[in-house]
Amino acid sequence: MTIDQKGLTLLIQEASTLSRKPRLTVQEERRNAWLLSSISVLKQGGITLAELDQDAHNERARAAGLESVQLQKPLTEVEQRAKAFAGFVRGEKRSMGVQPLSAQIGTYSNQGFFVPTDFYPTMYRSLKAHDCLFDEDTATVIKTTNGRPLPIPTGSNTEHSAVVVAEAGSRTPVDINSLSHVVLGNYSYSTDQYYVSLEAMQDVSGAISVMDLANTFFQDALARGIGKDLVTGTGGGVKPLGLIPSLEAIGAPQVTANGSAIHDGGASTGANSIGSPDLSSALAQLDKAYIGPRTRWLMNQATLATLSGQLDKMGNLVNLVKYIDGVPTIFGIPVGICPSMDSIGASNVPVVLGDCSRWITRLIADTEGAGLKTFSEAPNLAEKGIVGISCFLRADGALLWSDSSSPAPFVLVRNFS
Repeated sequence: MTIDQKGLTLLIQEASTLSRKPRLTVQEERRNAWLLSSISVLKQGGITLAELDQDAHNERARAAGLESVQLQKPLTEVEQRAKAFAGFVRGEKRSMGVQPLSAQIGTYSNQGFFVPTDFYPTMYRSLKAHDCLFDEDTATVIKTTNGRPLPIPTGSNTEHSAVVVAEAGSRTPVDINSLSHVVLGNYSYSTDQYYVSLEAMQDVSGAISVMDLANTFFQDALARGIGKDLVTGTGGGVKPLGLIPSLEAIGAPQVTANGSAIHDGGASTGANSIGSPDLSSALAQLDKAYIGPRTRWLMNQATLATLSGQLDKMGNLVNLVKYIDGVPTIFGIPVGICPSMDSIGASNVPVVLGDCSRWITRLIADTEGAGLKTFSEAPNLAEKGIVGISCFLRADGALLWSDSSSPAPFVLVRNFS
């Protein structure tokens, strides 16, 4: 328990002063007795000197027929956040488009959005836990404070290797094989409106529950929406061009699956299964320059479960998937989970192998277009005392490879149709 050290010090000093007097008055003896008992209580923790003084005051007030008083306890950090959240929810902000009313009559920024202190850190942790393309240990992830266009250079020089040269020997200049860049923009993502009654926000304890519930819903919804577009987004200026469409557009190598019948001797085909030779072929096609600490097999959880459960003709596990320190691996390469990837099925791409550092994810942590926003005057809200809350986040992503003549950093594994 927390001990009120400051209050304890004050009491000890006063008691020490009284103890040095040769003779105490009746009032001083009473005060000294109270000081000694209060010091003993404070040492046990869980109470402050202000609360002891309040109790003593109330005892005298009741004896005199007066009303008791109650001091307001300081709010904890969680309670302070909840109080700010409750005040934000009760605020008057109109549901005219996305901007508050002030934005309709002038040029204003930083209006209408609420960003709690721990909003972005918890949001990023939730995104990373949901999809490995948000994980700094897997993909290239940058966080910017604005949404301005951001050029990112791309390059490939895997065709050239160092060579031995003789002393004073001639050297032939060679250009880097491929130099280009991609431009990261920003796409705004919004959750559905989550409705909260004003009664639920009347006190701090209610606000804590609503705040935690809203954060959980919003983080999961944004992770699903943004993660899906980073993997399969169709681009066209309305959303990011996802990893798989980017690889298909540039002509990255593909392995057409033959299936798992080689293991169990069953009727499975390359249209409805994947076998270890299919994954081995993908690994053989990936240039060795892209085998490194961020090389990953990308698949969803269902595909991983299917590969983990493959049996041989004797009914024993093939053990294609092996866990190292709790991380699933195939041929020694870690598996990254992308929930939005296709499951195994005809014409689908359920597995991608490659150097994930060649994919960049941009998350924009600003307060002008991201955070929480309330809607209190939409139809059927104001008259019922209900506030709508939505969460906004801006993001983008791009493939850091653009030269189809250079070895690709990814290989696709596709089921045939």
